[in-house]
Amino acid sequence: MIRSIFSKILLSHIGIILLSTITLTLFMSYLVRSNAVDTKRHDLLFKGQAVVELLTPNLLAGNIPTNEALDRISELAGGRIWLINEKGTVLAGRPPNNWSRRFQEDRQEYIDLFTDSPHSWIRPAYRRDPSIVVTFAIPEAPTPIVIFLDAPIVGVNKTVSSLERTLLYSLLASIITAILAGFLIARSLTKPIANISQAAKNFADGNYNSRTTAIGNNEIGGLGRTFNTMADSLAEIEQNRRNFLANVSHELKTPVTSIQALSETILDGLAPKPEQQQRYIATILQESQRLDRLISDLLDLSQLEADELSILCEKLDLQTWLVTEATKIETLLNPKHLTLETDIPEQLPYVWCDPIRLEQVFTNLLTNAIRYSPENSTITIHLSVTKHQVAISVIDQGPGISPDDVPYIWDRFYRADKSRARTYGGTGLGLAITKKLVHAMQGEISVDSHVGKGSTFTFTLPIIK
Repeated sequence: MIRSIFSKILLSHIGIILLSTITLTLFMSYLVRSNAVDTKRHDLLFKGQAVVELLTPNLLAGNIPTNEALDRISELAGGRIWLINEKGTVLAGRPPNNWSRRFQEDRQEYIDLFTDSPHSWIRPAYRRDPSIVVTFAIPEAPTPIVIFLDAPIVGVNKTVSSLERTLLYSLLASIITAILAGFLIARSLTKPIANISQAAKNFADGNYNSRTTAIGNNEIGGLGRTFNTMADSLAEIEQNRRNFLANVSHELKTPVTSIQALSETILDGLAPKPEQQQRYIATILQESQRLDRLISDLLDLSQLEADELSILCEKLDLQTWLVTEATKIETLLNPKHLTLETDIPEQLPYVWCDPIRLEQVFTNLLTNAIRYSPENSTITIHLSVTKHQVAISVIDQGPGISPDDVPYIWDRFYRADKSRARTYGGTGLGLAITKKLVHAMQGEISVDSHVGKGSTFTFTLPIIK
């Protein structure tokens, strides 16, 4: 069974050439024969009319010409002439063998020869040129007579045979051309497809650097470019997956190692003083809490990325909600002697959000602001209202974020300041979770930050009219 594209293209070219050439041969043969027959018929009718005018006076007088006389006239007319009466008897001339068979089979056609004039038809011949037969009736003669004039269509078979032979040669040349053209076209199509296929196979085998070179300016080139784009995306996803696993392993290993070391120290009696044991146990608790936060963040992020985290949006009085949240965060400001300032309009609209997830977003941003703010600095909460949304900004006076780091702060485990982030106790997942939560509540989030000038994180929520 023919399955390859190469074979299908090649055979389709040959098939089209064969069909076209055979159709052309039949059509040209028909045209040649038809043209030759029409030309001969008109010529024979003209000559036959002259023969009738020549013989009619004698026939009306009852004089039948001799065979010799008809032979001479036949030679001048370029055909064979004979005469018959109503009974089918040959009165003069030399008709071809079995000439009267068609009239014996169809008597009515024979009778019509005497009532209507002229008649003409083609008399076929085996391995010879066919003939045109024309008849002229002389009903006024003492005995009604029909004059037959039969002449071959000279050269028709030879012309058609020559034409068919020429077309056959053309067919063979066309088939050879079709094979070459089909081979080149099929190769130009299948080679880039094979290249894409091989690149896909290499990619499936784990070679994530595999790319196709079939990127021409056609449909297959478009397929190749699409494959390369897909491969880039998948390679990036795979790299992110590996980085994620490495980061998770590292984040888990640090507190686990600390808990294990401190526990062994206590169990081995290397911390005999109660205050030492108390300090070690407090550290174990702190690391356990860090593990708990990390696992909770991982679960939340996993559910968000799989669209499985429950987001229950409702109508929320933002004014009342902010008063409650401000009370909660006051205790977080005291250790670093931070000041909280607010820039909030007196009248706030209702917003559409999930209060629990909004608190998680707000807490994440404020916790980051507190974590990176220097002592005795100020954190500002600013709100602005537009026609369709409320924008909430958390502004700190921290070290700021480098422009090179800004595009990546939303990635999992990305830390702009890798030397200090873990000391501050973050899991590296807060901003990734925050962004996905804001998007899940039909909002947007952005950051405006400059090194040494602090950062402003702003997120929006839709307004309920």
